[in-house]
Amino acid sequence: MSILASIKNTLRESFIVRRIETFHRNRFLKRLENDNFTILCSNCIGGLIYNRLGKQFLSPTVNLFILQKDFVEFCCHLDFYLEQELEFAHNGEFSVNYPVAYLRGNGEDIPDVPVHFNHYASEADAAEKWNSRKARICRDNMYIILYMLDGLTIEDAKRLEQVPCKNKVLLTAKPLPEISWSHYIKPIMRHKLPYAYLDRSLFGVRYYERKFDFISFLNQ
Repeated sequence: MSILASIKNTLRESFIVRRIETFHRNRFLKRLENDNFTILCSNCIGGLIYNRLGKQFLSPTVNLFILQKDFVEFCCHLDFYLEQELEFAHNGEFSVNYPVAYLRGNGEDIPDVPVHFNHYASEADAAEKWNSRKARICRDNMYIILYMLDGLTIEDAKRLEQVPCKNKVLLTAKPLPEISWSHYIKPIMRHKLPYAYLDRSLFGVRYYERKFDFISFLNQ
């Protein structure tokens, strides 16, 4: 680790930064009018929102990622996939150091969906968390966050319009007037995750927290 990176990590874990993060949490909670909500998302943004607000994870799609087109399939056939058992990939099918599992389709119009458990060390832990969290889903208070990445098309994204939920958003690096529920966020190319908007400042504020009003999103 470089000296600069070490200094940044020390600052982020400092008492002052923890106080600032507490301030932001309280500021967000003061505006929040919703509770017991499920966030279905394709990467870690849902878990970060739950953590920021101090809320229980009421969604299986936290601390993992699913490619965008696969995530659309997951949302469009949610009941079907939630009934499937995770089938973990082996034999070097994925060149990664974390568990990857399939939610198997029906062999016809519902495809297999790979789920990347990139924050888990073991299959057992990944499966336990997935199963416990999917049992908590609040179907009548569900929100969807999608990204315009991984070759996703406008037509792919518009399929989510058929999925019943309280609110949905497509985070995109360019304006998409074709989709009324898209939200443009200019990426910062020097950041580690320029299109995921998850990087945080020295004072603990995530980029998406400055560019996307997720509290208003959850209040609608």
